[in-house]
Amino acid sequence: NDHHANCMEFKRDRNFQCKLKKYCANGAQCVQDHPTCPSTRICICPACFFGNECQFYTKGLGSTLDEILGYELKRNTILSKQPITVKVSAAITMIIFAVGIINCILSIMVFRRQASQKVGCGIYLLAASYTSLMIMILFALKFWLLFFSYQLIFEHRTLQAILLTNCRIVEPFLKVLLNIDKWLNACVSIERIVSVHQGISFNAEKSKTIAKYAVIMVFLSNFGVYALQIIELRVFTDSIEERSWCVITYSSFMQTYSFTLIMFHYIGPLATNVISAITIIIITTRQRYRTAAKSNPRFKDLLKLKIKHYKHLIISPIIIIILTLPHLIISFILNCNKSSHLLWFYLSGYFLSFIPSAFIFQIFILPAPVYREEFMKLKSHIRRRFHILKLNASAL
Repeated sequence: NDHHANCMEFKRDRNFQCKLKKYCANGAQCVQDHPTCPSTRICICPACFFGNECQFYTKGLGSTLDEILGYELKRNTILSKQPITVKVSAAITMIIFAVGIINCILSIMVFRRQASQKVGCGIYLLAASYTSLMIMILFALKFWLLFFSYQLIFEHRTLQAILLTNCRIVEPFLKVLLNIDKWLNACVSIERIVSVHQGISFNAEKSKTIAKYAVIMVFLSNFGVYALQIIELRVFTDSIEERSWCVITYSSFMQTYSFTLIMFHYIGPLATNVISAITIIIITTRQRYRTAAKSNPRFKDLLKLKIKHYKHLIISPIIIIILTLPHLIISFILNCNKSSHLLWFYLSGYFLSFIPSAFIFQIFILPAPVYREEFMKLKSHIRRRFHILKLNASAL
């Protein structure tokens, strides 16, 4: 406490390892100040573990921006004097946020139109648009809460409120909403299979009713499976490093549970999208082959034709895989080191994972003729309204 160093003679022949094997948790190394009669024991924690006994784990929710930029941010330093990694992250955050907000609002306006909700797909995509809008808000809020948590312009109570908000609200909600967004997109793919399989017997009204219940179930189930982790989240302040971390009390069960959730929420929706695209192409090709049997077409030629027709159903999942795969990789290889030659890869993977939510308009509206037509009608309607307002203003 007095900032004085306690110097002692170091004897290499003595063993300063703790005799108590269970004093430190999670494979941490325990050392003591005396081999036989110790007064102090210290745990040397592995990467990503904190606490007096190394009982807290920072990767309970997978990789986070806190882990990537935690050692890059300088305390009580304005943004212009922060490292280049922090300044670039701030710029990218605001660009994705601005583009994402515009795209999400446009998507909401399109999917709220009655013509866009003739079947359940429109309801899923409307819910996904609102979810993406919330993701964009939390995405920007996450960065700035992290940045301001390292500034000393706030009193202690306000700083603690920022840390708690970041740890127990923004971070878990951001993770859950990203997963909800993926599963809503998967629901769209499932309905497309049902629609193609049933053909003219497809019940549009029934699909809308199912979609409303499915959206509720997707939200409840995703928040439900993360409840155990959210409850365990807490803020741990490392007095030596003078940094705060969002941690979870570690256990082997929690590690397995976290790993299972990460893999399930990544593989599940993407596999659904890919399988649905392939299934739709095969079903429609067979249907076309049967109806055109008299002209004796080649199945291979029809298959190529259908692949070309439904290429947007294949391209979208492939793009999402490319964008989200780096984030999945860093969820397992990010090791909380103070410096890393992979830092730019970590940052790229983190930001790329938000691109699908930010570009929902380009992924789901522009490639689909029905929704693209609704957007053109919406644009014409807005232009007419502006023209009328302009005429009224000039008349006054």
